[in-house]
Amino acid sequence: MSAMFFVCTLLVGLMTAMSAQAQEAMDAKKAKAVAAADEIITMRSTLAKNFIKPGAEITEETFRNVCGAVGKRVKEIAASEGFIIRHAALKYRNPANAAKPADMEDLKTFEKYPNLRDKWDEVEIGKTKYVRYQRAIRVEEACLACHGPKDKRPWFIVEKYPDDKAFDFKVGDFRGVIMILIKE
Repeated sequence: MSAMFFVCTLLVGLMTAMSAQAQEAMDAKKAKAVAAADEIITMRSTLAKNFIKPGAEITEETFRNVCGAVGKRVKEIAASEGFIIRHAALKYRNPANAAKPADMEDLKTFEKYPNLRDKWDEVEIGKTKYVRYQRAIRVEEACLACHGPKDKRPWFIVEKYPDDKAFDFKVGDFRGVIMILIKE
């Protein structure tokens, strides 16, 4: 009887230790997801402020220097950390960033509550379970050069995105989320 008790105690101890290690690993991934979202948002804001000056003409080069550079960095972070990172918006420019039906409720919540910064949850996509981090993107002054009044959008955006819905924003408006999926 005491040998059986010892084996059971040992197994419970091992399972607890393994569970604690798994939780520590997930906590480290979560911290990296938050850091990645911070980096992406800070990069976008800094580049926009540096390349988009009031009254300046927004060119395709400006677009590449801001949005293109951020997109490239997102891909680098996703590859190095093993994350799936995407932008999702209710009013999107690029159809790849359109909110999926499963995202709609969350995005509407971010839109409704301007002080809501981020949100964690668990989702299942296909048969894979993920921990999901969503971080709100809010419109800044520099964003209005491309996301302000519909009739003031740069010509190349009008041409490249004929179904554009990402205009008529004001400073502070909810623009969308950076969504980071961490495989469980």
